[in-house]
Amino acid sequence: MEQVIAKKYARALFNAAIENDSIEKYYSELKSISEMLKNRQIYKIITTRGIYIKQKMSLIDDILNGYDKEVINFIKLIISKHREHIFQEIFNEYEKLYLDYKGIINATLISAHPLDSKMLDDIKSRLESSFKKTVNLNPTVDESILGGLKILIGNKVIDGSIKGKLETMLKNLVSAS
Repeated sequence: MEQVIAKKYARALFNAAIENDSIEKYYSELKSISEMLKNRQIYKIITTRGIYIKQKMSLIDDILNGYDKEVINFIKLIISKHREHIFQEIFNEYEKLYLDYKGIINATLISAHPLDSKMLDDIKSRLESSFKKTVNLNPTVDESILGGLKILIGNKVIDGSIKGKLETMLKNLVSAS
């Protein structure tokens, strides 16, 4: 349910960003707010029900001084509707819309050992060619995959890891018996 609500809020703000030709600015400011809310004290003040909405609005005016008026009003709307606890989900949904609009996809590349920059550039280039989009490649190391590569893009998994192949073989052997 909260995911559906978050999508609606994100879509509404994204549409406003398009109308106001402020897609980059809104994204940048929402990302900044998302980082601010990682501070436990700020998050607690914003999400605590015992604090009057008026006080929260005043705090928002102080903290977001200099931000776009539309973004400030959006945050105030979220607070007035008692949806501040789902701000991160709203931001995540907005970010998906933003990246899609810009033709960018995020990909997590998992390898058993660190890869050199030439290899990373080659993988990125191949992914961009396959998906016809700009790829933000986030390499990570996970020794448990034993070898090979595993790529996560959205809800897609490209598993070329040794661990993945062994698990597939095991499933096939078990189902064949």
